[in-house]
Amino acid sequence: MRTQALFVCAVLMTVYGPLVGAEPSARGLANDKAVAAFYQPDEVQPVHLQIADKDLKRMLEALPQLIEVPATFRWRDVTVENVSVRFKGNSSSHPKQPHKRSYLVKFDGSDKDRRFFGLRQASFDNGIQFGSLFSEQIVTEILRDHGIKAHRANYAKLYLNKEYQGVYVNVERIDESFIANHLPDANGSLFKVDEGGPGCNLQFLGDDPALYLKTFEAKTKSAKKEPAKLVEFIKLINKTGPKEFAKALESKMEVDDFLRVTAVMLFSGAFDQLAGWNPHNYFLYHDGTRDRWRYLPWDLDVGFCETAFGKVKVLADWHAAWPVPKTGAPNPLLERIVDDPVLLARYRKEARKILDKSFEPERLCKVIDAKYKLIKDDLKTDPFPHRRATVPGDRDYEDIVDSMKAFVRKRYPSAVEQLDKPGERPKVERPPGPPPQLVAKIQRIQKGAEAMRRAGQDVSPIAKLMQRLGPAVQAGKFDEAEKIADEALKLVGEKEK
Repeated sequence: MRTQALFVCAVLMTVYGPLVGAEPSARGLANDKAVAAFYQPDEVQPVHLQIADKDLKRMLEALPQLIEVPATFRWRDVTVENVSVRFKGNSSSHPKQPHKRSYLVKFDGSDKDRRFFGLRQASFDNGIQFGSLFSEQIVTEILRDHGIKAHRANYAKLYLNKEYQGVYVNVERIDESFIANHLPDANGSLFKVDEGGPGCNLQFLGDDPALYLKTFEAKTKSAKKEPAKLVEFIKLINKTGPKEFAKALESKMEVDDFLRVTAVMLFSGAFDQLAGWNPHNYFLYHDGTRDRWRYLPWDLDVGFCETAFGKVKVLADWHAAWPVPKTGAPNPLLERIVDDPVLLARYRKEARKILDKSFEPERLCKVIDAKYKLIKDDLKTDPFPHRRATVPGDRDYEDIVDSMKAFVRKRYPSAVEQLDKPGERPKVERPPGPPPQLVAKIQRIQKGAEAMRRAGQDVSPIAKLMQRLGPAVQAGKFDEAEKIADEALKLVGEKEK
C-alpha cells in the first residue's frame, strides 16, 4: 500500500544614497544597508506605485491573465522610473476579487541591468488567502535567527496613485539577487516547486529530466543547463542503500539546515510545505562550487492554527519527535531521515534547541502582539477580510491573534513532551492508493515516454495527459485515471491488452 501511495504524488548618502539607474549586477556593489532598511522588521514601509489609468485598466481587463505594465516605484526618497508591475497570486487573478490585490515589481523589467539597491524584484503580498498577515514575518525571522538562509519579510503600506491600498507583506524574492546576496555560489542552480506536480515530494520518477520539468521550474541559467543534477539528487534520496544513506546525503546536502527548517515548520504549524501535508512552496538550490544542495522554504503565510480548514490536524497529527505527518503525503526524504537512527537523533537535538529558544509561549506571544501593534492602526481602513481561511472561527484581528497564541500555548508543551518521550512512531494513516493495475500502467507510460524522449520524439501530448492523470489519482477517481492512462499508453505505442 505504501508503494502505491507513493505513486499518487509521482504522477501528480548615508544609508539611503541616490539610486543608480543601471547599477552593475556585481554582488559587492549592492547597498546592503539600504536593503536591510527596506526589510527592517520593526518598521512599516511606505511604498508608492504610480500606474497610468489606461495601464491599470488593461491589467484589470486582462484578468485572470496577469500582464505587466510600466509604472513608477517610490520608497522614501528613492524613485525608480519605468519599472514593470503586475498583479500576482491566485487571489489577485480573480476578476471579481473584492479585496486588495498583490503586486510584483520588476526593477529590471525594461533594463536588465537596473537594480533597486541590488534587488531585481519586490513582492507585496495581500495576505488575504489565509488572512493572518503574521505568519510570513514570524516564521522567516525564526529561520534566520537559527542561521538558515531564508528570505526576509516585513510590512508595507502600499499606495497606488496616491490612494491607500492597505497593509501588505513585503517579501524578499528568491531569485538571482537573493542567491548573490545570501548564498555561496552566485552562479548556482535554482529550481522552484510552486503548485506541486510529478515528483514534487522528491519521489524518483526515472532518469529522464523531462519527467520533472512540469514540477521543478528552472529559475537560473545554470538550472536550465543542468537538470540532470537535480535528477541525480532525487535518485540519491530514493535509491541509496540504508547503510550508506546518511553519509551520501551529508555529502550532497546541507542536512542540518533542512533538519532545522523541518523543526521550525512543525512548531509553527506551517503545513503547506514539503515537510508538511502539501509538498510545494519551496526551492532547491545547488551550489556548483561544492556540489551541495540546499532546501529553501517559500510562501510561509500558513501557520499557527490547530486544525486548518477543519480537516488538517496540525497539532494532533504532527508529532515533534516523528516529524512526518501521519496523515500527510508520502515524503521520501523525511521518511528516510526518520528511518535512520543517527539522522533522527540529530533532528531531535536541533528541534529541542529551536523549541526552547524560539517557541517558548511567553516569548513568542509577545512577538505576535508586537507584530499586531505595528499594523493595528493601519488595518482600520484596510480592505481586508478580517478572518483566516484556515480558521473559519476567526472573525476579526483580535480573534486571529488570540487563536494564534492559543496554538503556541498548546504546541510548546505537547512538543516538549513528545521530544522527551518519543515513544513508538505514530501509525501512518493515508487513503488507499491507486489499484495495482493502474500503478503498472503508470510505470509503463513512464518507461515508454523515456524511450521516446531518448529517440528524439515529441512527448508533449503524453505530458498533457499525465497532467490530467495526476489530479484524478489524487482525488481517488481511479476509473477516470484508468481511461486517461489508456490514452497515454496508445501514444507510447502500446496496444490495448
